Amino acid sequence: MVLQRCLSIFLQALGSDVTKENYQYQLNRFLAWNKLKNYDDLLKADEKSIQRNLEDYLIYLKDKYSPNYIPSIIAPVELFYTMNEINLNSKRLHKLFPTKTKKGGYGSYTRDHIQTMLDNTNKKRTKALILFLASSGCRVGVIPELKLKHVTNIENCKQVLCYADSKEEYVTFMSPEASKAFDDYLEERIQDHEKLKRESPAFRKSYLLGSLPAETMETGTVRNALIITLKDVVKTKTGTRFNIPTVHGLRKFFNVSLKSRYDCNLSLCEKLMGHSTTIPLDNHYGTFSPESIFAEYKKAIPELSISQEWKLNEELKQSKQEIDITKDKLIEELKSNKKELDDFKARFDSMEKLLLQINS
Repeated sequence: MVLQRCLSIFLQALGSDVTKENYQYQLNRFLAWNKLKNYDDLLKADEKSIQRNLEDYLIYLKDKYSPNYIPSIIAPVELFYTMNEINLNSKRLHKLFPTKTKKGGYGSYTRDHIQTMLDNTNKKRTKALILFLASSGCRVGVIPELKLKHVTNIENCKQVLCYADSKEEYVTFMSPEASKAFDDYLEERIQDHEKLKRESPAFRKSYLLGSLPAETMETGTVRNALIITLKDVVKTKTGTRFNIPTVHGLRKFFNVSLKSRYDCNLSLCEKLMGHSTTIPLDNHYGTFSPESIFAEYKKAIPELSISQEWKLNEELKQSKQEIDITKDKLIEELKSNKKELDDFKARFDSMEKLLLQINS
């Protein structure tokens, strides 16, 4: 199907497929409100009439939606007109925006919350999803683009390449616990006769036959899968928002777990979060290797492990590594001290011989 040019120009101004989908959705709502079926019809009036119509739409929205949500509804419509050379009085339009209210949804899940979510499902895909998001800190928008070639093994963890081949590309990791759940999910797909390839989606849509071509899981499906597991997780609601975001609460858990450690390296933690502007100079000078980022990630694995068993195992492993490091340091110090002692003894013997010669 050939797109109308006005719509095609509009979509060309957008980046990812997810953004295009969201922006077109809001534009379609505006089209429906105008009782039109053709995008070209939105451009037929003069600029003054278009401005007035858009202001009326905004006033209509103010009675129906949160003040914080309205700018994101209007932005796609503004962009549509801008890309089609319609001059809007954006300053006047924005003056009509309602005053924003204090946002909810700043909380994060706790380990107990996430364990409850895991206990509330028997589906391997859902378990793998929860642990993937909690241990990697990925935004849910990563999932539709994530393929198996972007997930590789590194020690007992997995390395994840997010937003591959885009300017937002960054590397994060999955904990041993999450890696095991992901492998179990892939094994289930193999048992269902799916032939896994490098281009296969990391998380696929539900299927009746595993041998059918795999389609990637969409963000809405991820959200729905998580909602089912939240029946025993107590959340409070303020206005239209819960204190913990349904999906983003897992990313917040990751962020808190990383940065609550006394020895965390903030620059490396920000790299693991995929943040590119928090520490601006790091974008140019902080070209950290995946190895150094993984070394930082490994320190947080006990905190990112949800099951008490996995957490204790990781803590014991780290304690053993610290003991081994301390032991090696002590051995090196003893060797160094012995060498110094041998050197001192040799100098003493030499001086003793010299004194004997002088006395004789």
